[in-house]
Formats: sequence, structure tokens, C-alpha cells
Amino acid sequence: MLCHNADFNYKRKYKPLNDTAKKMCFNTNELTMDNLPKHMIHLGALIFISVNTFQKQTLIHIQLYAKDDRGILHPTKDGVSMKPEVWSAFHGQLNSFRPYEKFENAFIVKKDICLFNLSDKGNELVSIQRLFQRNDSSFQFVLERVLLNSENLDKLHDSFELEFECVKNKLLTYTLCEYVVLLARNILLKDKVFCHSRNDTIKFKR
Repeated sequence: MLCHNADFNYKRKYKPLNDTAKKMCFNTNELTMDNLPKHMIHLGALIFISVNTFQKQTLIHIQLYAKDDRGILHPTKDGVSMKPEVWSAFHGQLNSFRPYEKFENAFIVKKDICLFNLSDKGNELVSIQRLFQRNDSSFQFVLERVLLNSENLDKLHDSFELEFECVKNKLLTYTLCEYVVLLARNILLKDKVFCHSRNDTIKFKR
């Protein structure tokens, strides 16, 4: 049975862990629909695509968010993350995807993510889910997934160039930061060598 009556509004109620969160002043760094960062694009409803670099790895995320009673957006566990090369291959597959031609079909991209076609004659709906390889070389699905309707898919198509630009900027920024850190370490190392050499010279003269 397909998800004919899927709720595309994704109205999930966000519940703070305690009442203290409600009493906190509004933080300008908190995420709202009015202050989305440049690397984050709204795909409709409460689904967003974003780019970030963490632990030397740049990833593209398609994720469902929840909104609390103050309008603050909070990420949920529903979503998928892709490396840039997987994202590029996924977008290429998505360009040739025809949801109304082959119902209930699926395709796997680089043994990393799988797209299921849950569409019917009245609704366009796909599910994107991660795969991971087990020790016995078999593949298993990660529990978390994200559902995209026709609006989400259209905006996902249109966002590719912008997200790809974000990926390049993130990689460039990270590379420059690594270079600056390495340069600073080399300068400090040279200063230490110079200081030790100078101290040894002074001691020798005495």
C-alpha cells in the first residue's frame, strides 16, 4: 500500500526538554525562516538542504526540521547526508527520474543512498534513505529517511548549482584554514629553533 495520503506539511510538534528553554531570550544565532544561512535552502514545508564541514569532511544534508512555539527551527533525525561526489551522482540520476512512468521502482547511487518511488497517479512522492555496508559485505538501510513531494523535488533540482557553489566555498575555506594553521605552526617552530640557537650562542660566549 503506497502513501497516498502522506502529510506534506510535516507538522511535528517540537517539545523542549524542560521549561527553562521557553524562558531563554531569543538568540540571534537561533535558526528561523527569516535568518537562514547562505548554505541552507528551503525545499518547502519544513525540509531544508544545507552544506557543512565537520571533522575534515564536507557533507550535503537533506533534512526535516521541526518548529517550536517561538518559530525556532530544530533538526530532526529524519534526513540523509551525502558526500559531494554522491550528491553530484544523485543529482544526475534525479534528472532522468520519471516518477509517473515506473511506480514502486528504486535506484541506488554509489552504494550509498537509495531513492524509492512511492508515487501514484495522484501524488508524486519519493523516499531517500542511506545504506551502509556490514562486516559481511551485505548492505543494510539506515532507519532515518526523508520524504520528498513534487514541490520538494522541483526545488531540489533548482538548488543544485547553488549547493555545488556552497560545497566549493566550504572546501576552499577549509583548505585555506588548514594552510594557515600549517603556516602558523611552521613559523612557531622556526621561532623556537631560533630562540634555542640564540640561547646556546649566548651561553657559549659566557
